[in-house]
Amino acid sequence: MPTRPSLPTPKQIREAHEVVAELYPGARIKQVGPEGVIFEYPAAGRAEAEVSKWQGRPFSAEGT
Repeated sequence: MPTRPSLPTPKQIREAHEVVAELYPGARIKQVGPEGVIFEYPAAGRAEAEVSKWQGRPFSAEGT
């Protein structure tokens, strides 16, 4: 029987947010799920192309 995907732990969520916030100050967690943590990035002060590159994409520290 296949196992259900697990959610990131609170520690993993905090660590992911710390890393993303260093790269993009003001980044906010949009969603947390089995696929990882998804962030929202403020466009103010950033090149639109750079922001849109990561907008809505999950972040996972697995494999690093």
